Amino acid sequence: MCGRYTAAKDFGELLRLIGVVMARVPFFAPRYNIAPTQTAPVICQENHQPAVRLMRWGLIPSWAKDVSVGNALINARSESLGSRAAFREPFKQRRCLIPADSFYEWQERAGKRQPFRVMLKSGAPFCFAGLWDRWIRPPSRANYDSDLAEAPPSETIESFTIITQPANAAMAPLHERMPVLIAPEHFAWWLNDTNPSSEAHLMALGHPLNEPLKIYPVSDSVNSPKVDDPRCLVPVRIDRDFFERQWWGDS
Repeated sequence: MCGRYTAAKDFGELLRLIGVVMARVPFFAPRYNIAPTQTAPVICQENHQPAVRLMRWGLIPSWAKDVSVGNALINARSESLGSRAAFREPFKQRRCLIPADSFYEWQERAGKRQPFRVMLKSGAPFCFAGLWDRWIRPPSRANYDSDLAEAPPSETIESFTIITQPANAAMAPLHERMPVLIAPEHFAWWLNDTNPSSEAHLMALGHPLNEPLKIYPVSDSVNSPKVDDPRCLVPVRIDRDFFERQWWGDS
């Protein structure tokens, strides 16, 4: 799975590669520990053009009765995109790219959970494959001040989920699953919404980015979603024998 990630780099080059209309791209402060229910930049199609919007992490299906549904839908297994009700329509019509430069994963041994940072060995940013949806809470007269002449406006929340797949050989010693990283040459295929009969997005999903990874242990400060600063990226020393493998770092 993917439960935390970072978006700390300048994504200008990445956005130009995707073809986002730069004049419409807002400024995003570096993020070092993005957690579920928080908002983060997402690239989706808007009027058949890539655009960047802030969305909440944790997919809230349009038919959901409550926002809390999104808390359990931060990830979407690639194997169930066409069958699970929450993902079926977004997979057909509302695919997105989520800019990132690393993600965190935890490994447990003898009751100790050690966080690791996973990034491309090149240090380059990338995009997760994602789905998004729009949820609207209708106004309710039962939940507003009776002195008001009218009920408050409806509430609209746009949210996203990160698609995961079985881990590749580099990631498997740490966790059995990992996020799908869309290859840059497949960005347009993944976002394309102009041809509803096209299945190019299946090609993009089936041929993810396959570059060497760098994996290293970091401080358990990332366990708290309140910590969102460069300390989250600093390597720490751990007992290699305790974790039994020597696959992290630059090796």
